[in-house]
Amino acid sequence: MKTMLLLVGLGLEQGDISVKALEALKNADRICLERYTLPIPEEYIHYLEEQTGKKATELERKDLEDQVKATLEPALEAELAILIPGDPLVATTHHTVIDTAREMGIETKVYHAPSIFSVAIGESGLDIYKFGPTTTIPFWSAKYKPVSFMDVIKRNNENNQHTLVLLDVDPVARQTMSAIDAILLLQKADEKKGYGLFSSKRKIIILCEVGSVEQEILYTIFNNTKIEKAAQRLEGKRTCIIVPAELTFAEESLLKRFLF
Repeated sequence: MKTMLLLVGLGLEQGDISVKALEALKNADRICLERYTLPIPEEYIHYLEEQTGKKATELERKDLEDQVKATLEPALEAELAILIPGDPLVATTHHTVIDTAREMGIETKVYHAPSIFSVAIGESGLDIYKFGPTTTIPFWSAKYKPVSFMDVIKRNNENNQHTLVLLDVDPVARQTMSAIDAILLLQKADEKKGYGLFSSKRKIIILCEVGSVEQEILYTIFNNTKIEKAAQRLEGKRTCIIVPAELTFAEESLLKRFLF
C-alpha cells in the first residue's frame, strides 16, 4: 500500500477541482476535508463523495495546527488526501502541514486550484504588480476588537499599492463576514486609528462570489448612502474588498464597467 499525503485544492466553487486531482482522490485510501478557511457548499462535498466513492471526514482548525502530527499519522500506512478550499498553498498553515509530513517521512503531492488571490485581483482589472500585502478583517467581540488591518491598508496606500481585504469566516455558521459588517468595521477601525482613509471621496471595490456564475463586482464611493446600498445588494454572498491606491488610466477605464 502506497503511503503519501495529498493536498488537494477545491478552488472557489464546484467544478474547480482539476481532473488530475479528482483521479487522485479515487485512488486515495482516506479523504479529509478542511473548510474553516473558506466555506464549501454541502453540494460540492456531496459531488466529491459521489465522484470518488469515499466519505470525507471533516477536520477542525486544531487538527491542522495543534494536532497536525496525529492528523497525518494515517499517511504513514496509507494514502491520505486533505481537501482544501481555494489553493492549498495560499495559507501558511498548509505549508506547515507539508513540512511536518516530510519530517515524519511522508511523501507529499499538491494539486493546485483557483484561489481568491488570483481570481479577485484578475477579475477586478487592476494590475497585480501594484498590490501590497493582503489583510483580513476579523470579527469583533466584546473583548476583542483588533484594528491592525488598518495599518496594512495605510502602509499600502502610502506606497501607492492596492490592498486586497479578505473577510473573516464564522467557523460555526460557516459564512464569511457580510459586506455591510465589513464596511462598518472599516469605518470604526479608521476612526479608532484616526487615519482618515475612508472619507466620502474614497472609492472601493466590493467583489462577491468571484469565479462563479453569481459573481458581482461593484466599484463605488465610500459614503453612507452609496456603500450601504452596495453592501445590502450583496448581502448573504461570499465577499472580499479591494481598497485601490492611485489608479492608472487603464485601471480606471476597466473599473468603469463596475461603477455603482
